[in-house]
Amino acid sequence: MAADHRGAPGADDLANLEWRRLRYFVAVAEAGTVTEAARRLHIAQPSLSQQIRLLERSLGTPLFQRLPRGMELTEQGRLVLGGVNRALGELRSSIAAARAVALTATVGLCRGVPQSVLARAEQVMTHGQRLRIGYEQADSQSQVRLLRAGALAFGILRTPVDDSGLTLCTVNDEPLGVVLHRRHPLAVRPELTWPELSGQRLLWFPAERAPGYAATVLECLQNHGWTPETLPEEHSSHTLFRHHLMGHDDLVALRTRSASSGDPDLLWRPVGPEPPRERLVLAAAAHSAWAGRLTAVTTDDPAGSST
Repeated sequence: MAADHRGAPGADDLANLEWRRLRYFVAVAEAGTVTEAARRLHIAQPSLSQQIRLLERSLGTPLFQRLPRGMELTEQGRLVLGGVNRALGELRSSIAAARAVALTATVGLCRGVPQSVLARAEQVMTHGQRLRIGYEQADSQSQVRLLRAGALAFGILRTPVDDSGLTLCTVNDEPLGVVLHRRHPLAVRPELTWPELSGQRLLWFPAERAPGYAATVLECLQNHGWTPETLPEEHSSHTLFRHHLMGHDDLVALRTRSASSGDPDLLWRPVGPEPPRERLVLAAAAHSAWAGRLTAVTTDDPAGSST
């Protein structure tokens, strides 16, 4: 006649095991008494005794012999303790392995970000931790939407933008200057003033890529008396950018100094007074795990700012 196992726990009963009770069981086994285990766990002794009894009932087997001198593991208890310790060891190894794997972050990148600024942004993003970074080119306006949707971990973009729901950290803030070819009539001037730019056209990017930034810069130029005709720069290719400037004596561009080095045929000249500025920020969706890295950096470094 087959034995009746209706009262014994099966494989499905593992789903009903509480980690808290297993932790209590290990503590009693290590301490040897309920009193000492309760002290180590900072819980009441009667509550601990009740939890051990509930665990024994759920497993369908006694785990301890109650002796005057304390609690002694039964054979069943020793088997369970060995299994729990092995499981804990596997769990610790798995957690350590998981922590060793670098996180992956997709980062939006607007056009024209200098390598030095990119390196600074990566320092902020990693913040002393391992991180695999993959870049996707996206204009500043698109990045705001992608960040809020969770499609990007971080974004490197130009301000101003609608930053509601975002955390921002400034990674570069520089004045814009004039870029022109070496044989341009204004190239002989070490510094330029706004009246000298009268009649010059401006090689300018499509405003929809960063409407807030475009509007701010053009308003600044207008306030200084220069309202240039703009020639759209549709491509991000430096070859085409250079080609446009080299072919005209009435065409200039606006760039920061850090974004304008490396081409011997193009010159950068400061312009003033009060030139417009380009502020590049590293952004993340507020309340995301990524935003915590920006908050930590801006807290440590007063030069940064968060919104």
